[in-house]
Amino acid sequence: MIVNPNDTTHTVKVSPRFYPSNTLSIRIDSSSEGSTDYVTPSYILGSDNKLALSFAHIFSNELSYSIAVTDTITEEMVYRGLILATTQTTQDYSLTANKYYWQE
Repeated sequence: MIVNPNDTTHTVKVSPRFYPSNTLSIRIDSSSEGSTDYVTPSYILGSDNKLALSFAHIFSNELSYSIAVTDTITEEMVYRGLILATTQTTQDYSLTANKYYWQE
């Protein structure tokens, strides 16, 4: 999943292991920053049977994060995955954009 680090609120769609009926919690881990944050998202089940999670978090540009979405009552894992924070458009995304400059 891709999020824009310039935004403070984000909406991501995931394919959950099951459809929750309780409050959810998202654990956001950044191995490069050595941080773990917890946020409480709002969510809806879309017509495409994906769970749309909306939450507020400040991401750093060009870093990846692991996320774990859990049901706060049963403590069952609803979804686990990765988020990439970038300001590049996904069609033109390159790991090395603006990082290397070639001189001829």
